[in-house]
Amino acid sequence: MRQPLPIGTLLHEGRFELETVVGQGSFSLTYAAREGPWRLPVAIKEFFPEGCRRRDGQIVADGAWDSKSFAQSVQAFEHEGATLERFHHPGIVRVLSMFRAHGTAYLVEELLEGVTLGEGLAVAGAMTLPRVLEMAQQVGQALLLVHAGGLVHSDIKPDNLFLCKDGRYVILDFGTARGYLSQAKVGQAAVSPGYSPPEQYELAQKLTPVADVYALAATVHHLLSGQVPADARLRLKGELLPALDLPAPIGKALGEALSLDSQLRTSTIRVFLDQLGVDTSPKAAPAILPPFESVAEQSAHPGGVYSLALHSSSCRLFSAGRDGRWRTWSWPDLKPVGIEGNHGSPINALAVSLDGAFLVTGGADGSVKLWSTQPGGAGFPLVEGGPAILALCFHSGLGLVAAAMGNGTCCLLGPTLPEPIRWSAHQGAVNGLAVHPCQQLLATAGDDKAVHFWTLPACQYQGSLLGHATRIQSLSYLADGTGLLTGCSDFSVRLWELSSNLEIRSLRGHKAMVWAAQPTCHSQLVLTASADHYLRAFQISSGRPVLQCEAHRGWVRALAVDPLLPLLASGGGDGKICLWAIPSAGLNNL
Repeated sequence: MRQPLPIGTLLHEGRFELETVVGQGSFSLTYAAREGPWRLPVAIKEFFPEGCRRRDGQIVADGAWDSKSFAQSVQAFEHEGATLERFHHPGIVRVLSMFRAHGTAYLVEELLEGVTLGEGLAVAGAMTLPRVLEMAQQVGQALLLVHAGGLVHSDIKPDNLFLCKDGRYVILDFGTARGYLSQAKVGQAAVSPGYSPPEQYELAQKLTPVADVYALAATVHHLLSGQVPADARLRLKGELLPALDLPAPIGKALGEALSLDSQLRTSTIRVFLDQLGVDTSPKAAPAILPPFESVAEQSAHPGGVYSLALHSSSCRLFSAGRDGRWRTWSWPDLKPVGIEGNHGSPINALAVSLDGAFLVTGGADGSVKLWSTQPGGAGFPLVEGGPAILALCFHSGLGLVAAAMGNGTCCLLGPTLPEPIRWSAHQGAVNGLAVHPCQQLLATAGDDKAVHFWTLPACQYQGSLLGHATRIQSLSYLADGTGLLTGCSDFSVRLWELSSNLEIRSLRGHKAMVWAAQPTCHSQLVLTASADHYLRAFQISSGRPVLQCEAHRGWVRALAVDPLLPLLASGGGDGKICLWAIPSAGLNNL
């Protein structure tokens, strides 16, 4: 009997606090847990094989295990975890990080809500053919990615397939996964009677993807019949599988996939799915995500909307774009207010002051202008020209404006300054900047893949966030200042915890550069805008997208999010501003 760690146990220097055990496999225990100061819900999988025991807080080899085999298995567990970290598929449990403690290894995974198919069978019995084919399609699509990554799962069965509340089927427990492109071997300890093919019972037998073909077919058979299939060893001795009343093509496909001879068995998961008659095209792989609700749209700036700034307390949205003009819209009904101005060159960035009295615009010609947001106000030039202005923000406490430029320079500007305060901030363009809510720190990000922090108003260097692989296009603080979001040209968004300077999540799902990423009124939700034309919403704890829609007929560059209401505006390459609502279904799934 494996003894779990007590509720309340702290792991990884106190970063994770364990709750109850939510799963047990042959090689691991899985706990619900909370991560970090934000108390994010996660699952922690502890490598703890059956036969081993806990002694003085450490997992030690026992029974059929010796210290050498245990150490090798811990390394294999970590290796497969590192491989799974690269997978971002809705049908594969998301591995978020990993660490060592108590003489063993731990994987941090998304915490799923729902039931395993094994639990579902125990309660509801056999499933209908359409539901089983839907399961086979989703799980098969995920296995295609696993096999493409050089892995064999080797333990597909109802207990390792999870049906989430949102309808996703997710493969669990990669603790027995093996690299079929390497020399890894699997012996009798890694079998599940009824689902493992004959070759998996052979000592020192190298597995190939056809082992997963057999296991998936056996799972399909079980879900349709309600009975565990006969063990492969008994089938070799003549025991038959229960007959099923199926359409002839499906029955034939199942029979070939359950061949006891691996050489005669269906050769790949894709062939098996094709024979079942389900779609194997890439577009079928991701789960269908609910869209944002379209509320209103306005044609705003010919050539493209480059920037949006929301002043929610005065119910106004400001926009600017390629046409060199800025305009004002009522919020949230998106009606033109009639207050606008002409900057004179394409406006790359704009920002509104905390009190809503002033607007600042930055042009492609390097000019910066300050405007009153009242009717008829003329623009006051803060900078006449120079390198292109790429980002702007107000420092309300000092009454100054911070500007980011295409030559790697940043500056502080304002009518009270005799000269702008300039400093070299990055090697390459500075694409984004943001003032911390405490108003004492400025964050900047650029083409050099770094985020730097500077004191205000002295503009002295205070530290960096490093680890991005490509240029950073945007950044935004969480409302309470505890975290920072960075949008990257590698199609990802990173969430950083500022107390530790740790990257907490990598949010992936876009297929082009992320132009903007912002927090929402819901602490678990982050919104993103991308050159792939899409808006997406990501759940922070799991790192998965939960909402998406094609927002514009062109790139989506600008984003404005209401801090109190589930509303947002997007600006795109089609010159339109679109108003969206976050559907209640999306919030209820968090």
